[in-house]
Amino acid sequence: MTVLSTILSSSVNYGVFSTLVVITIIYVTRYYYNYFTRPNPLPGPFPLPILGNAHQRFGYEHIDWLMLLHKKYGDMYESQMAGQRIIIVARTDLIENMNVPSSKTKYPIRNLITEDSMEYMKYGTSGAGISRNTDYKSWKYNRQFVSQAMMTPGFNDKAIERVTRLWEEMESYWNDLGENKELDLKQWMARFTNEIIFEILTGVKNNAVAYYYNTFPENNYSLNENENEKVEESEKFINSLETFDRGLIYFFMFNKFIRHYVPFIRGQIKNLLKNRDYLFDKIYNIIKERRIEIENTTLDQPLRYDMLTSYLTANTPRDINVTKHADDDLLKPMSDSEVFDNIFDSLLGGGTVSRFIIIIITIILIFIFKNV
Repeated sequence: MTVLSTILSSSVNYGVFSTLVVITIIYVTRYYYNYFTRPNPLPGPFPLPILGNAHQRFGYEHIDWLMLLHKKYGDMYESQMAGQRIIIVARTDLIENMNVPSSKTKYPIRNLITEDSMEYMKYGTSGAGISRNTDYKSWKYNRQFVSQAMMTPGFNDKAIERVTRLWEEMESYWNDLGENKELDLKQWMARFTNEIIFEILTGVKNNAVAYYYNTFPENNYSLNENENEKVEESEKFINSLETFDRGLIYFFMFNKFIRHYVPFIRGQIKNLLKNRDYLFDKIYNIIKERRIEIENTTLDQPLRYDMLTSYLTANTPRDINVTKHADDDLLKPMSDSEVFDNIFDSLLGGGTVSRFIIIIITIILIFIFKNV
């Protein structure tokens, strides 16, 4: 009986093993058949099943890896990432027609929706807002709100005023640290840009510059308990935003199977999703709190100028926007989720607002340094 059980067990194990081998052979054969028969093949690194070319990127920053491939394969090459064929164009004259700011462009949609890109979007790049939107009607709806907000009376003046005020605050911290203190301008300017974009977008000061200043033992300003709690929460938010941004590469590089079943990657994905939930909750709370503030503000009191207020009041009795659109389908107020998409889009640096703010910062800094 024992011998018979052993034989049967061995037969079952052999059968399972054989089945797995056959499935693997079929999968690999099908994978490489599709690879070698792909239309318009381009030069590029040789991929592996499931991994694609993701394993070849380890040890490199993403842009450094792309530059390495550019040197090896030329101005146009391809790679396999997250189960998709990615074509990289590395010459300006080859892509300028794809970036024409016209409604008549042949390339209105830059992000195609596939099964794997749906997972990418679930991480938080939902395809809404402006920069990642694949629905023209939705894009047009969001784009007109951005245009209205930027044409609001006093918006430019307030943006310049906020940039100047924050610069003077940061300059005072440098003076407190002393002339002999070596400054890491990359760290300072990263927080400066983050804080000013956040304040212009939401009207809320997140104290990113103040928190960084207070990390120096030489600082001459002591925060009370309430202030310290606020700046620490601000730094946590900034770090969360940076973590989210870095996490996008995992959804770009790895397909669904790797993200769900490879131990180390699966752990990273869980941490990224937990961070995403914290980040989204913070932004939604800011939106809800501002909506309540607006509702509790009497009609005879003016509302402050910021993008969030502009979005929340658009097409309502408290509308602070001047420019209007005649299309009926563009005259409905924005929901919290639509406001979130546009705010988050700009926080990630993908929106028109972020680029506009960077231009303002650059102009003001040029003016300041010319007069030093």
